[in-house]
Amino acid sequence: MKIVSALAAAAFAVALPSAAQSQEAPSAASETIEMQLAHQILGTAYPEDVREPMFMAVSEQMEQQVMASVMQQVGDAPAGARAVIREWQDSVTSEQREILRRHIPSLMQAWAVSYASIFSEEELRDILAFVQTDSGASFMLKTNDVISDPAFATANQAYINETMALMLERMPDLIQGLVAASETD
Repeated sequence: MKIVSALAAAAFAVALPSAAQSQEAPSAASETIEMQLAHQILGTAYPEDVREPMFMAVSEQMEQQVMASVMQQVGDAPAGARAVIREWQDSVTSEQREILRRHIPSLMQAWAVSYASIFSEEELRDILAFVQTDSGASFMLKTNDVISDPAFATANQAYINETMALMLERMPDLIQGLVAASETD
């Protein structure tokens, strides 16, 4: 049961951020100056040719950390069970990559919409000026690399491990609640 719970928790933990991010971006009837600036920022900071590798690297790093936590949680499982978990994850990973690839355009659009709603026109102009510099371009491209930097990855792994342990501990409550709900439906 511990293995099943670990896999369920891992699937939930990995899929949840992707599901939340893959929502369709709101579309504006006419593009405001803020939207124009947001698109310029993203086009400058993340040219088309770097977007897919950037999203894939973030996804891969998150997945590696979640799977490391799953394997820690099922540490006493037989080698065969651990191999099944790895094979299952490998098969899911290739499909997840294709799903992510399809959603990159809507994610980029949602990113622009978010910038336009969060930042003022003046702030967006300042950000655009910054990303047009060598340092600004480097900063933007390397920001996502932070999650794989050993210092951040170690701190994040500790967080994921603790969260995964909590999810596994609470899994029986979830299952009990789902069973109860299905009996009343």
